[in-house]
Amino acid sequence: MRRRRVTGRFFIFLLIVLVAAFLLVRPLLFSGPKVTQIMMANAPQVQRVDCVLIRDEHVLSSDSTARVEYIAPENTLVNEGDVVANLYTTGYSESLLNNLETTRSNIQAYHKQLLNNIVDADLNRLDQVVDMMAIEFKNLITHQTTGNLSTVTRQLETAMVKRQEYLRQNKRGDNKLTKLYEEENARMTSIQSWRKVSNADRAGVVSFYLDGYENDLTPATLNALTIQDVRSVLGGAALATTQSTRQTGICRIVDQNKWYVAVLIEGSQWTPMVGQDTYHMMLEGFEDLVFDAAVTNVQKDQGVTLAVFEITDPLGPLIYRRTGRAQFTITLTGLSVRTEALYNDNGQMGVWIYDVPGGTFVPVEVLSTSGNISMIQPLVDGALELGQTVLIK
Repeated sequence: MRRRRVTGRFFIFLLIVLVAAFLLVRPLLFSGPKVTQIMMANAPQVQRVDCVLIRDEHVLSSDSTARVEYIAPENTLVNEGDVVANLYTTGYSESLLNNLETTRSNIQAYHKQLLNNIVDADLNRLDQVVDMMAIEFKNLITHQTTGNLSTVTRQLETAMVKRQEYLRQNKRGDNKLTKLYEEENARMTSIQSWRKVSNADRAGVVSFYLDGYENDLTPATLNALTIQDVRSVLGGAALATTQSTRQTGICRIVDQNKWYVAVLIEGSQWTPMVGQDTYHMMLEGFEDLVFDAAVTNVQKDQGVTLAVFEITDPLGPLIYRRTGRAQFTITLTGLSVRTEALYNDNGQMGVWIYDVPGGTFVPVEVLSTSGNISMIQPLVDGALELGQTVLIK
């Protein structure tokens, strides 16, 4: 049998095959571990979460109050010792006030009978002011007009007092009228015997609107605040620490310059950190108000984060809000890494520094993730530095 002769063309073909095979396996033979570097990054962050407002407020209470007469105007500043309300204790009856008003009506009617055809321009003017304010009060109550009910109420009360004082100062010499005024004084004395003055025990803003959480949600209870507490308040339920009391809340005195916001965060999409730059907070429905908020406390339990923010801007209209939907905005600046370099080691996120063969695991907090870049913060200060090499395993 005739043997085939090996030509030079065969050796060229074999060389080409060997070179191609070498190029294919070369990355596997000579490449090192896949790595990346720790970088710096800026990451704008906007989060919207349900929140609970916690104020530094003290409730003035009484255990024997039948009626409250509000003296201090609602939502105004008071100083320690200022009279905020008159309290009528047990034993007082509304019939006493009704009898007093009846006597005053009789005085007014008898005054007009005595004046009869006498024109008293000042009294007519005072009557017109009372009638005008009474109509405005009625229109507000029946929703025919809009306005500030408390302001109109004060104006009506002032107009009635001025008319009453005018009649008393210009009373005619008449025995029946004198007896009516004596009757009025006797009824006023009887009412005042049941009256107790309530004074502000601190400086702050006074409000007569209470929601029942004032004694349980305070700066003093922040360290004991739990995730379940916040959930209860968001759901409108009483707290486990709430105790029944026979005392009646009269009003609250609120420090408007320091208050707190507690939020619940499900999962790991956002992790506020104590010591971070200040957030900007806005509450839905109050978009014209932006507050600076600093993280003061963070706790975690089974994938839920409870974060508390301190705010030192004036409280304003939020004095009436307990819960709401808040938006927190911040621009974070710090260390970052490619997201694929993050590893979950038994529930703890971290990166592997390429300092020894196999690397060293450094636990981190993932502050935010945008695309393939994650902003991180080591749990131990100084454990990571800009430019360090980390493994991508």
